[in-house]
Amino acid sequence: MVMIQVAANGTQLTMREEMEINLIRSLIASYFSIVREGIQDLIPKAIMHLLVNHSAQQVQNRLVCALYKPELFAELLDEDAALVAERTRVKALLEAYRDAFKILSEVNLKSPASS
Repeated sequence: MVMIQVAANGTQLTMREEMEINLIRSLIASYFSIVREGIQDLIPKAIMHLLVNHSAQQVQNRLVCALYKPELFAELLDEDAALVAERTRVKALLEAYRDAFKILSEVNLKSPASS
């Protein structure tokens, strides 16, 4: 069964015109298929992205509310005794190094220059 296509103005289409029409139809169908697959792929990803971001924001808000209670401030700002002792030791060591550097600088300035 041969199907004869007729143009909009009522004239019969040539074989080349029929091939071009079929090619265009095929390309359009292929394009829509590609677009549909892309949308089908992106929609679940977008939904999950929005759900994960919303959940993360809600969790962060709850954690911040739980953390910033005035009755917990003293406990949260309390420093470990070992850390305080280490800082004191390092400050004393730094001061000793500064004194030693100052003494060495004075000794170098006072020593006679050798020529």
